Amino acid sequence: MKTNLRQKYNSLLQRFIRLFSLTSVAFVVTACYGSPYAEYEVEGKVYNEEGEPLNDMQVVVRTFDDYSYSWPDTVYTNKEGEYHTVYGIPSCGGDCMEVIVHDPNGVYESDSVHIGSNKMKLESEESWSASYSMKADFHLEKK
Repeated sequence: MKTNLRQKYNSLLQRFIRLFSLTSVAFVVTACYGSPYAEYEVEGKVYNEEGEPLNDMQVVVRTFDDYSYSWPDTVYTNKEGEYHTVYGIPSCGGDCMEVIVHDPNGVYESDSVHIGSNKMKLESEESWSASYSMKADFHLEKK
């Protein structure tokens, strides 16, 4: 009976060590070699129908795909209606980005645009990272 308990204990201990070893190898490989990364600098202006800048409009920037594992980035326009963000995602670049504008006060209709890789300007590219810039202006209509 004592031998049976010892065998179960040894078996459990071996499984734990194997799991820990695989996790360590995965961490070391990622730490040594990194992972692909892309930065997207997105800027623009938000105007009303008369061309006047809109302050405090919510601008959400996100990837337009289901596989990037990234959270949306939210910024607000300033008094001149301008917004700017640098959005980083684990990727090789070239993704389609979506920019969505909301009026938190509910006066203006929301609007959005998809920015494909053909509209992005490549700023820099290295072996594991890339940097893109893009511009998206919006003219919002009242509800």
